[in-house]
Amino acid sequence: MTITVWSDIRCPFCYIAKRKLEKAISQFKHKEEVVVEWKSFELDPRLETNTKINTIDYYVSKGAGRQQMTDLFSNATRMAKEVGITFNLNEIIVANSFKAHKLVHVAKTINKQNEAKELLLKAYFTDGENIDDANVLLKIGEDLGFSKEDLEDKLKDKSLEVRIREDQELAKEVGVSGVPFFVFNNKQALSGAQSEETFLEMIKKTY
Repeated sequence: MTITVWSDIRCPFCYIAKRKLEKAISQFKHKEEVVVEWKSFELDPRLETNTKINTIDYYVSKGAGRQQMTDLFSNATRMAKEVGITFNLNEIIVANSFKAHKLVHVAKTINKQNEAKELLLKAYFTDGENIDDANVLLKIGEDLGFSKEDLEDKLKDKSLEVRIREDQELAKEVGVSGVPFFVFNNKQALSGAQSEETFLEMIKKTY
């Protein structure tokens, strides 16, 4: 059984939903047969990395209301805490996620997509790392088992860019307008950070 997930490393609800999905899978009696496939989705492909501005100030500069963004992030922090994730939202670096998506695709070659996604989300939301920085990505790659030199070469592969674009074209075809977005066994879909119960029910239904 395959669960296909479109998400962005910059999306707080994608991290929360990942944890809820994992907990749902752990309760499924055929959990060994469940494969999670991660697809790329960029919330803001044109975003320019800026290490000198915090996230809320960035969104305010783009026209969002400060109170609106503060409330949104406070809500995300609370939801994250409920599933055992620490969000340090004041530490988040405004960073383009394209290179990070490349690392997730490279990790797929050694069946460590899920681990790569987890490390990238933690780096971004908890540790305040710049996910657009090559050194940060190489360190995460080493944690996954890649040598620095090997990963540097792999990340230069132009086909990675093609795969990221293909993921996002497929998202349009499927009807993905926001993330996280889940397709269960090519049968049914869910969007957003659903409850563990909802995920588990859908897994059982589409198995």
